[in-house]
Amino acid sequence: MKSIYSFLTLLLLPISLSFAQTKPQAATSPASNTATGGSTNRMQDLYDEHHGINRKATTAAPARTETQQPGRSAGQTQTGASQPERTASAGSTSTKRIGFRGGVTYPLFLEKQAFTNPALGFVGGITFNFGAGHVSFQPEINYTRYTKKVALFGYNDTYTNDALEVPLLVKFSTGTYAGNRFFVNVGPYAAYQINSGMNGKTVSLDGTKGRFGYGGALGIGAALKAGPGHVTVEVRGLYPLGSDMGFNADSKRILGQGTVGYTFPLGSR
Repeated sequence: MKSIYSFLTLLLLPISLSFAQTKPQAATSPASNTATGGSTNRMQDLYDEHHGINRKATTAAPARTETQQPGRSAGQTQTGASQPERTASAGSTSTKRIGFRGGVTYPLFLEKQAFTNPALGFVGGITFNFGAGHVSFQPEINYTRYTKKVALFGYNDTYTNDALEVPLLVKFSTGTYAGNRFFVNVGPYAAYQINSGMNGKTVSLDGTKGRFGYGGALGIGAALKAGPGHVTVEVRGLYPLGSDMGFNADSKRILGQGTVGYTFPLGSR
């Protein structure tokens, strides 16, 4: 009988060992498994809950740093717009300008005057301009001399009249102050006769009537961009309409002027 039990024991021992080796081992740590689409199951959740593991927490995404894109300067924004550049100088936005003008005068007789011929004189003064658009206001202060020659009885005499003129002109201009411009000046003027002369000798006008005069002025010209301002070239005519002795629209003469000047801006808008 003992031999039978010994035989059965020897026969079942290898089977028991074999069965023990093939039994599934308990997972030591489900967290060590590689994450796949179907790896998360109820056993994994229970394990995490038992050990206090929260796998839903995720690390913060790294902050995105701005890098300068090729071709973008340091002063440009992400939209590619560069920093504002000064496209206009202070001169092109100024509403106030000052300048000077000088040239020659020449009276034009609308009817021939006996024994009298026009001659060259001079003009010089200062100009102001207010406004930056196509229409602006231009007052001036000018010193003028108009000259004529009288040939009578074999004598040739030269007569001069010096006056202070104040034109109040409206200027109509083309283009912008950033380039060349053409303009028309029109408006009234006032004049005060300072003195007269004959053959270079000054003649006093104290107590003389008619020293104050007025009329209308019209001029055309061009302003050529040069440096911060413009070189101006203008031809102007002044038509007397009266004096302190009364209105007279039939003066039979035009006081012509041809001038060159320069205007420049004062500050900015």
